[in-house]
Amino acid sequence: MSPRVLVGCCGFPISKGKYFELMKAVEVQRTFYKVPKVTTARRWRESAPEDFVFTLKAWAAITHPPRSPIWRRAGIECEDCGELRPTEGNFRAWEATLEIARELRAEFVVFQSPPSFSRNEERVKNLSDFFSSIDRAGVRIGWEPRHESWWEGPGELGRLLDSLDLTHVVDPLSRRGEPLDSGPVAYFRLHGRYEGRRIVYNHQYDDDEIGGICRAVERELARRERVYVMFNNGRFMLDDALRFASACGSVEPGSSQSTK
Repeated sequence: MSPRVLVGCCGFPISKGKYFELMKAVEVQRTFYKVPKVTTARRWRESAPEDFVFTLKAWAAITHPPRSPIWRRAGIECEDCGELRPTEGNFRAWEATLEIARELRAEFVVFQSPPSFSRNEERVKNLSDFFSSIDRAGVRIGWEPRHESWWEGPGELGRLLDSLDLTHVVDPLSRRGEPLDSGPVAYFRLHGRYEGRRIVYNHQYDDDEIGGICRAVERELARRERVYVMFNNGRFMLDDALRFASACGSVEPGSSQSTK
């Protein structure tokens, strides 16, 4: 696999030791539900190979509203957190997330908004103020909007992303699968099969779908320095990550590998 392409899973589907033998990257999911202890993150980093790459998902306290089931499940208590607002609570939640990112020497942090997070002027201002204010400490930040309204208006989402130096996190097999930012990296999260508004996470990709991912990676390599490919399709994610790495291992811009 090209060093410009990093392949991994969203979470550890097998023991960490075995995973480190098979893969070169992982997107940590635990940070989305509850920020782990610094000592836990340090243990993960120390147990991984030196060149292993961690990315992670930002704490849901920052992105999701207090009424979200995720808050209840995680036991989040914060009066002024959520929805990417520029509040003291969200800034504290980000500092807690960033502390773990530093400990892991993470390259990338994903902010995933809930499907209910629609676009309006107040939310655009809030997230702009939030992302403009936080310390990034050299970590690349990506945002995964999921409500259709963010794609309304030609070029508006791309301009917003670029103005805030955000990577547009997308699923390349979804209807909105092309990243609209012009930054140096692309970040793909493969969620499974789409059935209208529903996602079937436990979906094993067929060969045509693996080929589609290859073509998307080749397209982005033509204009980016690096592409992250993170599989999130339930119990099939490790098998499909390995299949992708095998089928598309020599993908480079114009390589034609993606059409095989």
